[in-house]
Amino acid sequence: MEFTAILDVSVPVLLLILVGVFLRNWRVIDDSFIASGSRFVFAVGMPALLFFSMLGANPSNLMSWQMPLFFAFGILLTFGCAWWLSGRAKVPENERGVFIQIAFRGNTGVFSLALVVNMFGDEGVVIGGVLASITSIMFNVLAEIALSRYQKGHIVSHKVLLGKIVRNPMIVGVVAGILVNLIGLPIPSQVVTTGKYLGSVTLPLALLCIGGSLASSRFILSRHISLAIAVKVFISPVILTCLASLLGFSEHELLYLFLFFSAPVAASAYVVSVAHGSDGKETANAIATSTLVGSLVIVFIAPALLAIL
Repeated sequence: MEFTAILDVSVPVLLLILVGVFLRNWRVIDDSFIASGSRFVFAVGMPALLFFSMLGANPSNLMSWQMPLFFAFGILLTFGCAWWLSGRAKVPENERGVFIQIAFRGNTGVFSLALVVNMFGDEGVVIGGVLASITSIMFNVLAEIALSRYQKGHIVSHKVLLGKIVRNPMIVGVVAGILVNLIGLPIPSQVVTTGKYLGSVTLPLALLCIGGSLASSRFILSRHISLAIAVKVFISPVILTCLASLLGFSEHELLYLFLFFSAPVAASAYVVSVAHGSDGKETANAIATSTLVGSLVIVFIAPALLAIL
C-alpha cells in the first residue's frame, strides 16, 4: 500500500488523539471524563460496534483461517521472546513481569481496530473484531502468567482467568453477533440503526480518551522499559510481518497483521500491573510513549516495509 494511502487512514486517527491532548490541556475534558469514556468504550460502545457489524457478515468469507492462526502464533512467539529477553537483558526480577507485559500486550481493541475500520470499513470491523477477540483471550491469560510468576506468593487462578475471558465485553459482542447470524434471529431495523449509532461514537470517543490520558503522562522510562517498547511497536511487528510474507500471506493480510502486531501498549496493562503490586508508573509511561512511537512506526515503517515485501 502506498505511503499516501497509509497517511489517509492513519492521520485522522492520530489527529483525534491530538485533539484529545488539547481538550485535556484546555480542561474541556478531565480525568473523570476520560475514565468514564474509557469504561463506556470497553463495556458498551465496542461490543455494540462489533455485534452489529457481525450481523449478516461471515468472517470466513473475508479472511482465511491461516491469518488468525498466524496472529495467535505471533503473540505467543513475542511473549516467549520477551520472557527470554528479560533474562538476557538482566531485567531485575521484580520488574520482569511488567517488562514482558509491555513487550507483548497491545491496544488492539481500540487503536488497531480504529485504524482498520478507518481503512477497510465494515470488513475492518469484522476481521478486526476477530483479531481483537483473540488478543482479549491471550493477553489476559499470558499477562497473568508473567506477572504472577514474578509476584511473591501469588498463584495463577484458572477460575479467575476463565471468568475474565467469558465476561470480556468484546468477546461477548463478537460471539453474540456470530450466534445471531447462525440462528437467523430477526432483529428490528430500528434496533439495528440504534446499535449502529451507538457504535459510531465509539472509536472517536476512544481516541479522544487516549489523547486525554497522554496529556497528563510523563515520558520517563528506564532502559529496560525502552527495550520492551521497541520490541512491542517495532522489532516484533517487523519480524512477524516479514515471516508472514515468506509464508505467502497477501499484502492485504500483511497490512492487517502489521497494524495489530504494532499496536501500542494496552491501557489495561496499567490496571493489571497495579493489581499485581506494581506502582504502575512505568507502565503508564510506557503506554504514553508507545502510543506516540507506535503511531510514527505505523505511518512511516508500514508503507516502506510493505513496499519491500
